[in-house]
Amino acid sequence: MEFNQDDFIPGSETNKEEHSSSWFRRVRKGILTSTSEKKDTPEGLWIKCPQCKFTTTVQDLKENLYVCPQCTYHHRIGSEDYFDILFDNQEYQELFSQVKSVDYLGFQDMKPYKKRLQEAYDKTGLHDSISVAAGKVGEKDLVICCMDFNFIGGSLGSVMGEKISRACDYCLQHRVPLMIISKSGGARMMESAFSLMRFRHTLYIAVY
Repeated sequence: MEFNQDDFIPGSETNKEEHSSSWFRRVRKGILTSTSEKKDTPEGLWIKCPQCKFTTTVQDLKENLYVCPQCTYHHRIGSEDYFDILFDNQEYQELFSQVKSVDYLGFQDMKPYKKRLQEAYDKTGLHDSISVAAGKVGEKDLVICCMDFNFIGGSLGSVMGEKISRACDYCLQHRVPLMIISKSGGARMMESAFSLMRFRHTLYIAVY
């Protein structure tokens, strides 16, 4: 039997009935899907542990409080995740979200500080490198200040000092305990002394 090479293009339609049973012909429904029509697994559904390389779903990791079920490695999480874990029924109110950094010095290194701030806002959805929230833990009132490393490395700017001092004032006024989750990358050089000046005030509030 003579065969025409054109009749054997995978996935092609042919009128040659005698060739339909050839082992390289794709004739069943579902196998004729072109490469462009194939759908990959959506991104963000799976995560690999950086320590043991165990792969699990993001949902399973979240239910395990972001601790690897294989080696107990603790994955880095942000303030929103901490608030969801710690506050009862994931119910809380964010405080002082209107306080944002200002480029007092017109600072510029590889890019203007103002642009770096805007990129951080857009990328993280955060207001700064620390978030403050009030809620209940075990049915008891609690205020939590949580730093976010994803926002310019969790650097300490004037806003961080201002939010911590306001959180202290709030707790003193309402007689509520304060928790601070600290994971900072150091002082924010783009604000120079302005970032450090707030911490004298913060220390004063905390002590007195």
